[in-house]
Amino acid sequence: MNNSKYVKEKIILYFFKIFITLSFSGSLYYVWLEYYNKFIPTPFFRLGNYLLGVLFIVIYIAFVKVYGGFMVGTATVSDLIFSQIIAVGFLQGVCYVIFSLLSYKLVSPVPFIIMFVAFSVFAALWCYLADYVYFKLHNPRKTVVVFGNIDSYLSLKGIKSMDKRFNVVHTYNCEKTPLNELFERIKNINAVFLCGVPSDYRNEVVKYCIANGKVAYVKPKISDTIIRGGRTIQLMNVPVYRCKRADDSNLVYHLVKRMADIVLSLIAIIISSPFMLVTAIAIKAYDGGDVLYKQTRLTTNGKEFKILKFRSMIQNAEKDGVARLAGEKDDRITPVGGIIRKLRLDELPQLFNILRGDMSFVGPRPERPEIAAQYEKDMPEFALRLQVKAGLTGYAQVYGKYNTPPYDKVQMDLMYVANQSLLEDLKLMLMTFKILFISSSTEGVDENQKTALRDSGEEVIDE
Repeated sequence: MNNSKYVKEKIILYFFKIFITLSFSGSLYYVWLEYYNKFIPTPFFRLGNYLLGVLFIVIYIAFVKVYGGFMVGTATVSDLIFSQIIAVGFLQGVCYVIFSLLSYKLVSPVPFIIMFVAFSVFAALWCYLADYVYFKLHNPRKTVVVFGNIDSYLSLKGIKSMDKRFNVVHTYNCEKTPLNELFERIKNINAVFLCGVPSDYRNEVVKYCIANGKVAYVKPKISDTIIRGGRTIQLMNVPVYRCKRADDSNLVYHLVKRMADIVLSLIAIIISSPFMLVTAIAIKAYDGGDVLYKQTRLTTNGKEFKILKFRSMIQNAEKDGVARLAGEKDDRITPVGGIIRKLRLDELPQLFNILRGDMSFVGPRPERPEIAAQYEKDMPEFALRLQVKAGLTGYAQVYGKYNTPPYDKVQMDLMYVANQSLLEDLKLMLMTFKILFISSSTEGVDENQKTALRDSGEEVIDE
């Protein structure tokens, strides 16, 4: 791409981001000046107002970045709109608390409600326009996919649905395509996707792409994820990655995290208690069976504990003794269970697991020993998830789905293990609020599968 054209496109997109940031922050600033500031006991003046205006901008940008409201061209328009609306809702919630504290009383929410409705419409228009302009500036990249096996190919099959960004013109199996032949075929290609390709083959393709101005998209292997999470150090003037097992040496982080788990779980239990009561009554009224069920799960270093969930399936759903995941159209799920699963109400009892210390709010989801054993037969790396305490939410829940392949979930969980921090935990907890409203995140596995491992083959065309 011509460098001047690239800079021009960046400037245009930055203009869109600055425009919506100033539009919302300016509107909030106006409401503060004209409505709330006049009625607080000690009104703000010039400097105080300016600082508050800057705070509005900073908090708005922080929330929008967490929820991906600026990811024009990467996210769908509907996802952009949803992200913007959630970010604005959180910012208004923070501002409502601030304004109430400054007023020594609960202020009227009417201006916030009016502004929220108006900005939701404005954000939708902005997202449609920004998406339209982005793809007017960016033509779809001529792309090839190079894969090493059927599973790796299937993991990237969604690329063909991103036709506004990528025009997939060829698919090659690396085992049947020598490097010199591949290089000849991608001379006029803009982008190359590599998935499940042997390291030596992959490295040569990446170097060729960089040398010839092409973009390489590489789906990492688990070893790549582990190395990437390692610490870079110098040994005798030699740069190396130090990769080691997660430990409890960061006492401050673990202490603060445990305290946060206790406080937040108590607050969440109190707030959600009416919903838990209604859910329990509905389950009992439907078939008279148990309201809760306990199931053995794995946490740190393979330690077992009993997880608590509201029962969403028929009584004795696994009376045949076979452990299996919920299918996409699983007839074991009751009508009440279907509703509470969609609303995530079945997960609420796990707040007591968090309070007890069995789990944390953030961490790899705890798996059943039987299913974990099945995964580990084909993928021994699955056990590496157990370096840290299991959690209610994590990378795999925020960025994946219920039926995301276990190999990809392991990579996501290892990304969390390598990047643990209080800030990262807070970000994932905020992101979890978003996925509560995304129905696709609870899609079941294929009805022919007992676990998330693929059981049936699928033909791949080697073009």
